[in-house]
Amino acid sequence: MDWESLVELYCQTDGVIGLGRDRDLPRIRASFLNSHKVVTAWEGDRVVGAARLLSDGICYGWVHDVAVLPSMQRRGIGKRIMEEVTSESLLYGLTSSFEAVDFYVRMGFRKHKTAMARYRNDSVYLES
Repeated sequence: MDWESLVELYCQTDGVIGLGRDRDLPRIRASFLNSHKVVTAWEGDRVVGAARLLSDGICYGWVHDVAVLPSMQRRGIGKRIMEEVTSESLLYGLTSSFEAVDFYVRMGFRKHKTAMARYRNDSVYLES
C-alpha cells in the first residue's frame, strides 16, 4: 500500500472521520490493516480510490471510507470499488455523505427505516 497517497485521497475527500483532513497516517493505516477487506484503485503508482469493509465474514458487512479523488470521479471507479468490496454474500450497511446518496441507490442500496448511529461529536448526519 502507498500509505501517503491513501492519506492524500482522504485529505482531498475529507474521509476516515476527519483523519484524512488531519493527515493522520498512523490511525488511517491501523484502521485499514484492521479491516476485513480493503479495495483500492490505482493510476500508476498512486491510490485514486479506496474503500474498506468491516465484517464478520459470515452475516454482516459495513462499508466504510469509500472515496475517489475528485479529479477521477465519474469514470466508473467508485462503481468498480463498490462491486468488489460488496462481492461476498452478506447483508451490507453503510452511511453516506449527502452528495453520494444517489450513487449508493444506483448500487442497489436503500434507506433503512431503523438504522441508528452514535458519533463521538455532533454531526449534520444525525437527526435531533
